[in-house]
Order: sequence, then C-alpha cells, then structure tokens
Amino acid sequence: MFTPGQKIALLIGFGLILAAAGFIGLIWLGMLLPGFAGEVFQKMAGLMWTPVILDASLFLIGLILVLWLNIHIRARDGDEYVYLEQVEAPTSDLPEGARAVIFNEAPAPRGIEPSLAAIEGALELDDLSEATTLLYELPVERLEDPEVLALRIELSRRRGHDKKAAELREQLRLKSPQHPLAGGEGSEIPGR
Repeated sequence: MFTPGQKIALLIGFGLILAAAGFIGLIWLGMLLPGFAGEVFQKMAGLMWTPVILDASLFLIGLILVLWLNIHIRARDGDEYVYLEQVEAPTSDLPEGARAVIFNEAPAPRGIEPSLAAIEGALELDDLSEATTLLYELPVERLEDPEVLALRIELSRRRGHDKKAAELREQLRLKSPQHPLAGGEGSEIPGR
C-alpha cells in the first residue's frame, strides 16, 4: 500500500503531531499543579490560545519546521546542481528515454577528446596547417598516446614526410602492437 519512503514520512509526520500534542498536554497537566507553578502554566495556556499569538506561533513553528526539513533533505540528497547531456539530432529509432541523461557529477569525456576530433576534422578537410597547429597545442605527454601517434602518422604522410611517418609508425608499433597502423608499411587509418 505504501512504499518504504512513504511509511517513514508518515511515521515522522505522526511523530511530530504526537510530540506537539504531548507538549500541549503537559502544559494542560501543569495547570493542575498547586501554587505558583500552576499559575505559570495557566498563564502559558492562556497566552497560547490567544488568537493573535496562536496564529503567529503556529506560523513560526511551521516555517521553522519547513526550513529545517529542507536543510535536512538537502544535506541528505546533496546539491541540486546536475549535468544534463542531450543528443542534439537524435535518429528516429532512438527511444525517448535515451535522448537525455542527468549526471550528479561532471561526466568523464567519452572516447576521443574534442581536440583530437578537431585534428581529425582538419585532416579530413586537408587543412594540414590547422592540424599541425592543433597538434602543437596538445600537452607534450599526450604526443606519445597511440591515437595521437596515428594522427601524427597521417599528417606526416599527407605532408610527404614518409621517413618521419615510418619512424612514428615504429613508435606506435612499440606502444600499441594491436593498433591497425602498427602493421605493415601499407597500413591505412580505418575509414580513410
């Protein structure tokens, strides 16, 4: 009938109502005390039921309760800031639920980095000077990665530097023997 989360919420709500009713009951029982203590509780009960004070106190108690619950929920659930990743031009066979994903933390880059994709694009357009510029912008430690070596081989081959392309291919063969370009002399980049 109720989910476990709803059961907990109902128990908390009933617990708060019972606590408030118990507090009011204790004040009413305190009115039965003899002497000065009984008079203090009688004054408190009289003030509690005064229309303006009753309304203001219920408003303040409710406001404090809502703010406290909000702080508690935010501390438990974490920050509301999320990363939304959407498919820009989805195909017709892509289900509606697969067109957007919400991440609580920044997603790690998938596959090829944007700078490598830009270099591939420049090579595809035969803009060799732009591809060279983009390669120089990469960090030095990345220049030895297999995917960067493959792009460097293609750039060297297109510029007519066959000796340099052969050196880079040998370097790629040592780094990543299973790479398609690490094979024979006539290996081509897949998809070219």
